[in-house]
Amino acid sequence: MRVLRTFDAPQQVVVANPKGGAGKTPVTLGLASTLGWYRGGYTLAWDNNETRGTLGLRAEEATHDRNVVDLLASIDAFLDVRASVGGLGGFVRPQSAHFDVLASDDVPGRMDVIDGGSFHKLADVLGRFYRFIVIDTGNNVRAANWWAATSAADCLVVPTTVRADVAETGLWMLHHLARLGRGDLVRNAVAVVTCADPTVDTGLLTAIVDRYREVVREVVVLPFDYRLSAGDRVSYRDLAPALRRSLLAAAVAVVESLARQRNDGGRG
Repeated sequence: MRVLRTFDAPQQVVVANPKGGAGKTPVTLGLASTLGWYRGGYTLAWDNNETRGTLGLRAEEATHDRNVVDLLASIDAFLDVRASVGGLGGFVRPQSAHFDVLASDDVPGRMDVIDGGSFHKLADVLGRFYRFIVIDTGNNVRAANWWAATSAADCLVVPTTVRADVAETGLWMLHHLARLGRGDLVRNAVAVVTCADPTVDTGLLTAIVDRYREVVREVVVLPFDYRLSAGDRVSYRDLAPALRRSLLAAAVAVVESLARQRNDGGRG
């Protein structure tokens, strides 16, 4: 199966669109769930939002509420050669689809910010324990941790809903990254179009898919599923079969993009 392709280094998949409501968090969870389900673990979904992200709220409940800021405070312990993945259990949240979630900080009154240096330190440690890291992002392309994530990305996933403004913002971001020297990331990106409403404007959907196909490597459409659109916690087992098939197609597109870049002498 193509989704099981192996790599000789950890792969960072960044999910980004500066427009709120683009479906970044559901797509992050959907991809991480699919990769974890088929690949049997070693997959992390990481909320790299510059403010309070919602990945921890959308994932399955955990037995603790520690998050990325707590992990950063203890990061030196994981830089030790004797550190093990078991030690991360107090910071990540295991999910039934065989992946972990690293939530963003949501402690009221705490003002800690993950800057670019902190992102790279976290990524270095997490890359020692996970084969795939799927990174959710915020809406500010000027935030240091947003740029750090996209600069280090092996594959970019651009989520959008069937809305013109959301799709245009994603395309603007792709042009922005190309101007800043990440044309390779843009050319090999995967766009994921989520049908967030039960009634879809098929003409607009076709137009969005066609626009993205001019820019990125692959476009995948996710059918409507109220479980993904309701804002509640997401369990992979509860998703409709049609959505799970489309998420598998998106995961395969990501894996094949990474493999092509490796064959072309690119990153990873």
